[in-house]
Amino acid sequence: MGHTEPAWSRRDFLKTTGIAAAGLAAGPIIAACGGSPAANPTPATAGAIPKPRPGAQIRLLQWVSFVPAADDEIRRQAKEFSDANNVQVTIETVTGDQLQPKTAAAVEAGSGPDIIQMQYGWPHLYDTACMDVTDLVDMLKGKLGSVNQVNDAFSKVNGRYLAVPYCQVPNAWTYRTDLWQQAGLTNFFSTWDELASNGKQLKSKNLPPIAVSLGHAYGDAITMWYPVLWDFGGREVSSDGKHVTINSKETLDAVNWAVDLWKSGAISQNTLSWLDPDNNQAYHSGLITGTLNGASIYIKEVYTTATNHKFAPVTSNAAMPKGRQGASTLNLIFNHAVMKWSNEAETAKAFLLYLMDQTNYTKWLNASVGYNAGPFHALTNADVFQQDAKLKPFLDVVGAGKWPGWPAQPSKATAQSQVQFVIVDMFAKAVTSGDARSAISDAEQKLKRIYELPS
Repeated sequence: MGHTEPAWSRRDFLKTTGIAAAGLAAGPIIAACGGSPAANPTPATAGAIPKPRPGAQIRLLQWVSFVPAADDEIRRQAKEFSDANNVQVTIETVTGDQLQPKTAAAVEAGSGPDIIQMQYGWPHLYDTACMDVTDLVDMLKGKLGSVNQVNDAFSKVNGRYLAVPYCQVPNAWTYRTDLWQQAGLTNFFSTWDELASNGKQLKSKNLPPIAVSLGHAYGDAITMWYPVLWDFGGREVSSDGKHVTINSKETLDAVNWAVDLWKSGAISQNTLSWLDPDNNQAYHSGLITGTLNGASIYIKEVYTTATNHKFAPVTSNAAMPKGRQGASTLNLIFNHAVMKWSNEAETAKAFLLYLMDQTNYTKWLNASVGYNAGPFHALTNADVFQQDAKLKPFLDVVGAGKWPGWPAQPSKATAQSQVQFVIVDMFAKAVTSGDARSAISDAEQKLKRIYELPS
């Protein structure tokens, strides 16, 4: 209708992969922002589309989502793709805690799943095992627009994409409005200092506490304590990634704030071993007033079966508070890497393009009910965020996202620091010992072994 048909259309892709036989709608495979295809695709966009090989069998290793419907939808799409192409796609799921050791073991062995869902900066950590997928990402950018800065930084290693940007799991605060009111609190805290004072007021009224993980929770602990460090002005490493800078007045201020938070009882003292499911369970059991989490707590209370709706009317959400240097966020990030050992790389690539088809991806976003956010510009404003105002804080935290090691660019070293929980452990050691300086010194030595010693 007045525009040039793009070189890569949904009809062409479906014809190539055999999906047309499944009766899916034609039209552009992925619409650009606003629903229109790119009229003048880049040369990369017009490149060869990977074709699945009939009879191929591939595996995708991913975490178990905290929203089961999201996993059900990706399995449905895997079956749809498999049936239409005479291939077999198996979705293998493990807990988020198991994903890193499973990935490390596969890389060490040089064999395993064809596609691995990478957390945070793992493409930098496992760069020698990840296939260059720059051509796929360029195709997607030509249709979906720019990539979120954090997904982009995690996926791109030395100027080449080693993973296809997949999603963010935004973390915001979920809390009980009824308990907040019982404590005489009008508004949810908007600064870290207000968190401390609000937590003390809850304690004075003998109400359930605010609770945040100080354990090795890949999502909740990481996304809590890095922003605290940054918002007080602390940094683990210089912007060039070469010099450890954790031992500073700003870091000391952040850690002392956490020590006071702990000693005063403003937060729960039962969270040193908490993993990511623990605050969910505590909230649904009525043991805590508020916590930092993905939208899964809210979704279970409001959107799932009625038996889970114990606190639905009094559950709300809020974005991250501010510190002395603004408000930072760190969200759980996933990107898909095609592994070099795969004998079915073309089929694996074709499946990833299928998942990122805007129609398919939107179905997955809708199934996740606001738990996930898209990595490309055209996928950032899912309808669910517009339909439920209480989900908006989860969308709001995406734009201010940073990454472990910021302001240094993601690297093998920043990824090593993250998977070793150096920053989280610094805060945990400080609150339990009461000795902020010793905890910072310990973190400094660990970080120097990562950043400054020869590898």
